[in-house]
Amino acid sequence: MRKRIVSLVLIVVMLMVIFVGCSDKTNELDETQETENYTPVEVDNAEISNIENVVNINGKVAAKEEVSIIPKAMGTVTKVNVDLGDNVEVGTVLFNIEQQDIALTVDQASNGVDLAQKSVAQAENGLETARTNYELNKEKIENAQLNLERTRALYEEGAVSKAQLEQAELSASDKNLDVLLSQVTQAEIGYQQSQNQLKQAQISYEQAVNGLSNTVVEAPMKGVVSSLNVKQGQIVGSGQVAATIVDMDTVYVQISVVENVVNKIKEGQEAEISVPAVFDGYIKSTIGYISPTADPMNKLYTVRLYLDNKEYGIRPGMTGSVKLSLDSVDEAIVIKSDAVLDKDGKKIVYIVENDMAVEKEVETGLDTGELIEIISGINQGDSVIIEGQHYVSDGARVKVVRGE
Repeated sequence: MRKRIVSLVLIVVMLMVIFVGCSDKTNELDETQETENYTPVEVDNAEISNIENVVNINGKVAAKEEVSIIPKAMGTVTKVNVDLGDNVEVGTVLFNIEQQDIALTVDQASNGVDLAQKSVAQAENGLETARTNYELNKEKIENAQLNLERTRALYEEGAVSKAQLEQAELSASDKNLDVLLSQVTQAEIGYQQSQNQLKQAQISYEQAVNGLSNTVVEAPMKGVVSSLNVKQGQIVGSGQVAATIVDMDTVYVQISVVENVVNKIKEGQEAEISVPAVFDGYIKSTIGYISPTADPMNKLYTVRLYLDNKEYGIRPGMTGSVKLSLDSVDEAIVIKSDAVLDKDGKKIVYIVENDMAVEKEVETGLDTGELIEIISGINQGDSVIIEGQHYVSDGARVKVVRGE
C-alpha cells in the first residue's frame, strides 16, 4: 500500500514538473513573439528654430596693398638704408645708386639750356632788328611815293628835270621792301627754331634731373619691407624688383566660389573668418569684394573679406577659413534631414503616435544637409523617427529606444 502511495506522489510531481516546463516555454514563446512585433526607433521632436545654409571655404591671407620697387636708374648700389621687415613711411629712402655719371649729365644738360637760351635771345634781337628795319624802310618808301607824285606834277610843268624824276621813281620803288620782308620772315624762322632747341634742351635737362632723382629710391607708401633683393656694391637695372613693401595694417582672406554660390552673396554681407595660426575660433567680417567675372582658368569667382591687422599678427600667405551664410529662414519647423524619405515621388516622414508609426506627407524648404525646413505636413512637437525610419511602415508597432 505504501508503495502505491509513493508511486502516486511521484507521478503527481512529474506531471507538475512537466506542466511548469511547458508553461515556461509558452511564456518564452510569447515574449519572443512580442519582441518581434515592434521595431526599435530613435525619435526627435520637430522644433521651431532658425535655419541657415552655411558653407565653409578655405582661402589665403593677402596684404591689402603690395608694391614692387623697381629702380628706374641703372647703376651700382652705394648704400642700403633699410633691412628686411622694417616699417617704412612714404618717402623713406630705401637705397641709393651711384650718382656721379648722372650728375655729369645734369651739368651738361644745364649748359645746353643756357646756350639755347642765349640763342633764343640772339634770334629774338635779330627778329626785332629785321622788323624795325622793315618798318622804317616801309615808311620811307611810303613818303617817297608821295614825293614821286609831286615830282611828276612838277616835271610835267617843267619845274624839275627828268633826272630828278627818275631819282624820285627809284626812291619810291618797293623792291627793297620785298627783300626786307624776306629778312623778317627768315628772322622769324630762326627765332622759332631757337625756341624749339630751347624746349629740347629743357626736356633733356628735366630727364637728366629725373635720372638723378631716380638714384635715390624711396618708399611709395607706408608699410613693411617684405623682400629686399639688393645690397651695397650690387649693380641694379630697370626691370629688376629690388624690394617689396606690403601694407600690413589691413589684410584680406581671399576665397574662390562656384557660380551657384556667387549669386547668393553680396558685398557688405557679414561672414566669419578663422585664421588658425593666429587665433582660435571665428571673428566677424564683411565681404568687401566680389569679382564680376570668373577666372578663365578655374571658372571660379574671387571673393575678399578684409580684416584690421594693427598688430601685424596676421601675415600674408597664412591659411584662412570663411563661413558664408547662403540662405536662411527664421521661425521654421525644423527636423533632421535624414528623417525625410522619398516614396512614390512624395516626401514623407514617420512620426510616433501611441507606439505606432504614422506616415506623413510633407512639403520641405531649405535643406542644409543636416537640418531641413518643413513647410507643411507635421506640427511642432511631433515625435519624428530619425533612426529606424527605413524599417517601418504606416501603422507598424514601434518602440522608442532613444530620443524623446
